[in-house]
Amino acid sequence: MRFATYVLAASAAVQSAMAGVYITSPVNDTAAIGGQVLEVKWADNGETPTVADIGPCDVSIYTGSVNNQIKLQNLAASVDVSKASSISATIDPSIGQDDSHYFVRFTSLSLKDSTNSQYPYEAFSSMFSIKSMTGAFNATVFAAIDASSSSSSAVSSSGKASSTASGSVAADVASATKSSSTSSSTSSSTASSSAALTRVGGAPMALALTVVGAASYFIL
Repeated sequence: MRFATYVLAASAAVQSAMAGVYITSPVNDTAAIGGQVLEVKWADNGETPTVADIGPCDVSIYTGSVNNQIKLQNLAASVDVSKASSISATIDPSIGQDDSHYFVRFTSLSLKDSTNSQYPYEAFSSMFSIKSMTGAFNATVFAAIDASSSSSSAVSSSGKASSTASGSVAADVASATKSSSTSSSTSSSTASSSAALTRVGGAPMALALTVVGAASYFIL
């Protein structure tokens, strides 16, 4: 079963000004291929919270926007980011179509948002493309992606992030700093089976991938 998850609706990423996990791969110019292995790498940026504080995380592929993130595939249900620095998983080609609006999201299973304990700590990769896909996005997914395009062109200084059961995307990185997820849902192997709205407890720093360079974002 596939789960609907993250991927920033922005096409480029900027290094998060927040402390925590720094995602070094995938990046904006990553050209992943459906049916092949995707390697996800990260590092500790040396500030608090540390990767030890963040601990075990759900790692998943998402698509969508700042306000509406859709989880497509779970890559790791629980990986301790303080004990590992990378994971590899095969991309299920049926989760979507050839597109450049995919991103990876880390959702801590233990650490909460520093300003709102109702939400988990989150970190995001930049948006990247996946080709040789066999699935298709439905109207809900296209609406979420379109919303990300609108938000990135507006370059808002704050945003809202959404999440699914286990696990967004970007708006404006420069001024965004924190986000958290509210709604959650799981889905089957295709994006059409799940769509989840999420809200940010704080400004969505990790969500501005579409506008800035290639890097990772964290939502506290």
